[in-house]
Amino acid sequence: MTELREEDWKDDDFLSFGANADDDNDEEAIERLQAAARAETLPHHQRTDTTVLPPWMNETFPHDMNPLVQLHNEIVSFCHLVQPMPEEIQAREEMIGKIEKMANEIFEDPKVELFGSQATGLLLPSSDIDLVITIPEEDWRKDGGDTTSISPRGFLAQKIRQEWLHQLSYLEVIEKTKIPLVKFTHEPTNVSVDICFNQASGPPAAAYMKRYLQALPPLRPLTFVLKYYLAVRRLNEPYTGGIGSFLLQLMIVSFLQHRERHALNYRKPSLHNLGCLLLEFLELYGNNFNYYTTGITVRHDGFYFAKGSRERKPYFWNETRPFLLAMENPLDTNNDVGTGSFRIQTIQRSMQHSYKTLVAHLATPGLTEG
Repeated sequence: MTELREEDWKDDDFLSFGANADDDNDEEAIERLQAAARAETLPHHQRTDTTVLPPWMNETFPHDMNPLVQLHNEIVSFCHLVQPMPEEIQAREEMIGKIEKMANEIFEDPKVELFGSQATGLLLPSSDIDLVITIPEEDWRKDGGDTTSISPRGFLAQKIRQEWLHQLSYLEVIEKTKIPLVKFTHEPTNVSVDICFNQASGPPAAAYMKRYLQALPPLRPLTFVLKYYLAVRRLNEPYTGGIGSFLLQLMIVSFLQHRERHALNYRKPSLHNLGCLLLEFLELYGNNFNYYTTGITVRHDGFYFAKGSRERKPYFWNETRPFLLAMENPLDTNNDVGTGSFRIQTIQRSMQHSYKTLVAHLATPGLTEG
């Protein structure tokens, strides 16, 4: 069997087991699902190049294993696979140190802080490093130069270009967003960095999410899987209308809160089967959630609210885009975290398709038989 290379699987959609997320031909999708599932039961020496599966699915399971348990095990394997290697962690730490050094050289009394997935530990190997630099509003240049003709972002971008002239595969200053950014990718290490200025909300949000990671064990693996799910579809960047890490984590937290409450109210044990949780998450946000009328908060153990109510409407109702996901920022209750995710309808359809595909895989007779 040909050795499996990263480029053979890294952009595939493991949730649909090879089916295209935009493919509406259910019969073809199910045929591919059946082929992939049958291949999974083959001994490794009997597999052919056409039955090669992604690395997290390369384990052979007993024929009588519950398919949801199989999916749970695959998610666990996936999470182990995507954790950064020691050398990747070192490269990231070195990059953070270089940015801190550069900031201290060019800005007056800067404070450089981590936030996002790098701060919470919920990072994929491809995740950006999110940094916020806090500087004085005026007279921010250490050399005392003019600060009226250029923004701190433009000035930093110039210095980054000078520092790594031949080592950048990407550099851009993004001004026309809710939070302007300097984005760049350092080609030798393939580390990407997002830098914003004077945004006090980032680090507290990371600290807030760490508390939920301790309280809700399924949050970490579900975040890894769903971040990858969105990333391979290019639906993970807020500035292009996707779902960013903080919004995604709040969606997962809300889902888990309501699920735990339901289990408590009906006195049912809450089994943390990750396959079942993933399926239910996709069902909720792909099929059942009413984006037009309903908003979400994770405060007070989580609850839904009416977007159009008198007290909520000024902050969570968008007349031109009533379909947006309304998600209250728990650290600033009048701030809607979901307002920038204008492609939420595409994301909803993607989750709906993936839910149907998973159900087909789990329910079709013979899929888990040899």
